Amino acid sequence: MCCRLLLSIAMLGVFLAATLSVTPVLAAEIVTITPAVIEAAALGGPALVEGKEADWILGDHIIRNEQIVAVIGDTVPTRHANMTIRNVGGAIIDLTSAGRPNDQLGCYWPGNGTLRYRFAEALVTGDGDSLPQEERVLEPVAVRGSSVTFRMIADEGAQTPRVETSYTLADGDDFLTVSTRYVNPHAAPVTIDLIDRVRADSTFSAGLDSAANVAWWDDEWFGQAYGIAPVGATFHADVVSAARGVGDPVRYLIGGMATVELAPGASVELIRRLFPAADLLGLRAAAASRAGIRLLPTTLSAVDAAGPVAGALVTFFDGEQRYGAGRTGIDGQLLTLLPSPAGKWRVTVGTVGREIREFSGQPGQTDRVHIEALLPRPGFVVATISDADGGPIPCKVEFRRQPPASGEKRSADPFFGPDSADTALKNLRYSHDGRFRQEIPPGSYDVVISHGPEHDAVMTTLEVEEGGEAPLVATLRRTVDTRGWVSSDFHSHATPSGDNTTSQLGRVQNLLCEQIEFAPCTEHNRVSSYAPILERIGVRHLMATCSGIELTGSLLPINHQNAFPILEKPFTQDGGGPVHDNDSPLVQIERLALWDDGAEKLVQMNHPHLVQVLGDRDTDGSADAGFEGMLGFVDCIEVHPPHEIFLAPPQSVDPRKPTSPVFVWMQMLNLGYRVPGVVNTDAHYAFHGSGFLRNYLASPTDDPAAIEIDDMVHAAERGRMVMTNGPFLEVRLTAADGTTSTVAGPGDDVSDLDGAVEIEVRVQCPNWFDIDRVQVFVNGRADPRLNFTRREQTTLFGRGVVRFTHTIPVRLEKDAHLIVAAIGEDSTLGVVAGPEHAVDKPVAVANPIFVDVGGDGFTPSGDLLGLPIPHQPQPTHRRHVHPHAHPQRRAGG
Repeated sequence: MCCRLLLSIAMLGVFLAATLSVTPVLAAEIVTITPAVIEAAALGGPALVEGKEADWILGDHIIRNEQIVAVIGDTVPTRHANMTIRNVGGAIIDLTSAGRPNDQLGCYWPGNGTLRYRFAEALVTGDGDSLPQEERVLEPVAVRGSSVTFRMIADEGAQTPRVETSYTLADGDDFLTVSTRYVNPHAAPVTIDLIDRVRADSTFSAGLDSAANVAWWDDEWFGQAYGIAPVGATFHADVVSAARGVGDPVRYLIGGMATVELAPGASVELIRRLFPAADLLGLRAAAASRAGIRLLPTTLSAVDAAGPVAGALVTFFDGEQRYGAGRTGIDGQLLTLLPSPAGKWRVTVGTVGREIREFSGQPGQTDRVHIEALLPRPGFVVATISDADGGPIPCKVEFRRQPPASGEKRSADPFFGPDSADTALKNLRYSHDGRFRQEIPPGSYDVVISHGPEHDAVMTTLEVEEGGEAPLVATLRRTVDTRGWVSSDFHSHATPSGDNTTSQLGRVQNLLCEQIEFAPCTEHNRVSSYAPILERIGVRHLMATCSGIELTGSLLPINHQNAFPILEKPFTQDGGGPVHDNDSPLVQIERLALWDDGAEKLVQMNHPHLVQVLGDRDTDGSADAGFEGMLGFVDCIEVHPPHEIFLAPPQSVDPRKPTSPVFVWMQMLNLGYRVPGVVNTDAHYAFHGSGFLRNYLASPTDDPAAIEIDDMVHAAERGRMVMTNGPFLEVRLTAADGTTSTVAGPGDDVSDLDGAVEIEVRVQCPNWFDIDRVQVFVNGRADPRLNFTRREQTTLFGRGVVRFTHTIPVRLEKDAHLIVAAIGEDSTLGVVAGPEHAVDKPVAVANPIFVDVGGDGFTPSGDLLGLPIPHQPQPTHRRHVHPHAHPQRRAGG
């Protein structure tokens, strides 16, 4: 007891010294991430891992020295980095250089990615102790010394070996030593595969340097490379393949064999070094040096007429074979080490604003390579984009090369970065305040400046001279009057979701520049928030947000549901959110609806197969119970694309494919379901990703800084929404009986004794698209008497901001829900919306107004609109799982 107490006190001292120190890491250490570690980092102590792909949480383990820092996932079976990078207990989930924190790694799994590791012990050489498991089960790891080791074990199965893996980091090492021993404890032989797995997605490339015996993954755009170099082993031929993908397994050979048969009691050990580098040149140089390959000091100096060129991408080729790339520093120089080439080095050098130039260099008598790269000067755009009062305004600016006057080939549009980047990507520049300076190739450009569909876009031309600064000055005027309504997108993603690698900053910039005024954060299977980013860039007042989640299970597409607000618990598994259920969508959605002790939230069914939900669970075309019970927990349903409301009704149902969501939604309304429709982008990448769909919600304030999340939730629950990809549609229904009249809007219920009502419709558009048709749908059917077109009713349509205004008399014989929709059949969204949605027709669809004719209560029509679908005899209505009920909202209520 005394010894154990002394050990605990000693460990506490080691832990406090490791976590509360404000000095840099001067030795190797392993520290479990605890609240104290996070607090110490915030106060200036050793920093935690930073980077776009950092996934660490409480309970994970940092292993670091002055050279590198890595994070080992907590060895519990429920540890997942994100939706698609799973079972990361004992895996390396973050890895970067200590002096240049920039984690871009998805995951490195020692073994086949399915092993279930448990913690064994932490070892230290120098200062520290060996910590047997039984002495530290309840203690966080905190060891420091000249060398530290984290050991873990995956227990044997009926026909599988015991796997013992350790990570060792010594003071001064710029690599982790990963040792895996496969042990056969069985009475019969066991065959093992020598394999690891790596996730390095999207902008990564991958390859093999056979001479240096290193497999590599390189992300030129985000500036990070990773390498694995086996010790006493080589790589399997599939790692050498030119067709190798970045997510392919890494297979090894020991003694020329990719599989090893272990006799009873036998074992085999696989050792490899895992390391980061700022670029592929540095990574291959480090690997070649460790392999004993003679290297040549190499310097490339990039200059133009104005001086050194920083940030130039320098790519080396050995003959025709691409070797690697890196970027010049602020002094315009790139310093690296290269092996002696077969011939001479061929080098290309360029930046986003310059034509790529080719140079060459050969070893001189001093066995050094020095290359002088004289580059042309780029052009620059200096932008001052303002609102009508001359103040800053978020904006999206697109640069498109003008076609040449003669028959010459049109030059490519500028490429500032990949679609997963932030600020400058492909040919777009996002700016949260309209002020920026952007390098760009000299030339003639068509420029499109926009801030969503409430503002007129500015379309202008720009001449950019080599070495010159071209001023781009414009005013974005808010011409569309949306008072009483705010724009929203309930569904978007970034890299925390795991199925994309988009910068979350890029997602926020995209939303801001499209003037989305309310956007919950809805990453897959992780509660997260945009608020820290909005605070960091100083625009918290421009977009309301809250933490939320898209709970994503299998059985696609129905088992995806968004919910917000959800309480975020930072630095915990899934951000403190609920766990998905792959077996039962009904269990999953109920769990989500009741999360946070039944706290109020909006639950949205995402991109559903509605016929499957209503009554065809196994999509075999035969009616069954479906997943209809889910609708008891659903507050709104995604029904995009909205233009399909104007298409002819489908003539048949393919049970394996979703039928038009907006059509089936109208069938559901006729069956008695009261679930509002929404449209969202489900954006995953930042190149025009957000903005092409949105919902306008009725709001007591027009100021995003004053938006209350409860108001957004209540408006959506009650259907007080208009769905649109641009046009702003206003709908007001007046029911008059004698001397009294009642005004209703989308989502409202209203009574009228004789069924004679009037609908006041107004549609506004900015200067970059048009609408030319307005249609009233009565119980889901397009009434030809309530169809208005610019061609037939010219006087009702305008060419200014207000494109249509009219009060439409409607005579109803029985209860009906009325949906008003507008479309530009002869218009498109055009270049402002980006290439993927440029040809989309402008369209807006208001949620229904329910008219009770006769005042005896609303009775749904039951009309299936000519297309029989499987459904239940009685609809499941929304349950009151929140503190307030979901009543039918009477007009004026």
